[in-house]
Amino acid sequence: MMTTHAPNENAPGQGSAYQNQAGGPAPSTQKVVDCGTENITAVCRELREAGVELRAADGRTQLETLRRALEYRGDRGLNTYEGTAAGYLRFATRIFNLKEQWNIYTLREDVIGPDGLLHKGVARYVLLGRRHDLKKAAASPTEPGGGA
Repeated sequence: MMTTHAPNENAPGQGSAYQNQAGGPAPSTQKVVDCGTENITAVCRELREAGVELRAADGRTQLETLRRALEYRGDRGLNTYEGTAAGYLRFATRIFNLKEQWNIYTLREDVIGPDGLLHKGVARYVLLGRRHDLKKAAASPTEPGGGA
């Protein structure tokens, strides 16, 4: 006789193991974010109306504008789909570059993408503020009043 067991939702490497901020297992009733056309359009419209939409594709402009957009969005941040739709190519790379000077928290969320499919563990990035572990330097191009 064969015995079957219910799958362990918190088993590492099984695609459904999440942790909360305290390091414990997150509830299995994690909210699924809708990143369909309406949501993406609303995020892009909000950034445009707030004056923090991307206006040029060069790397320096993307970094400056992305920082301002994350600052504007506050604890809502931007997820990978929203950032890509807003025009940031290689969105995770832009976040990585910003992390050189800024504290950015990465959340993982399940998302229904524009394709209608469920995507698990999509990154949402939230700007927490400037890194304090860096020595004070001249103003950089990614902060107000910096750069040329």
